[in-house]
Amino acid sequence: MLKSGGAFARFANHPYCDKGKPALMEEIEALYGQYYDKFYRSKQQLPQEYGREQAKARAMVAEKYGFTDIRYALFQRTRVFSAQEYVALLGTYSDHIAIEESVRKEFFAGIENAIIRHGGSITLYDTLDLQLARKP
Repeated sequence: MLKSGGAFARFANHPYCDKGKPALMEEIEALYGQYYDKFYRSKQQLPQEYGREQAKARAMVAEKYGFTDIRYALFQRTRVFSAQEYVALLGTYSDHIAIEESVRKEFFAGIENAIIRHGGSITLYDTLDLQLARKP
């Protein structure tokens, strides 16, 4: 659908949870095991911080479709959420919304309580990547 000479651009956000609170992160990972993994009958991979190698690999996918002049850039930001705000954010993720409501409520309450016990806030370290490519 893109005309010859047209540019393809894609932004993606890759959040990484609070580096400064390892005990909180361990507690949240345990909650994911108890609720998320059990619901989906799979083991969610431990979160890893998104970096240049992953960005380059994703950008280069365009090459296999004949795109040229492929570029990527990374941008960083942090966001701080209260326990309630973070749970509201999780409530926007389609895979979290799909969890059966009573299970989801317990899961989210566990996360909210964990954040409250660990100071009342959680910091997300976002890496945003921009991928650009040109259609010949």
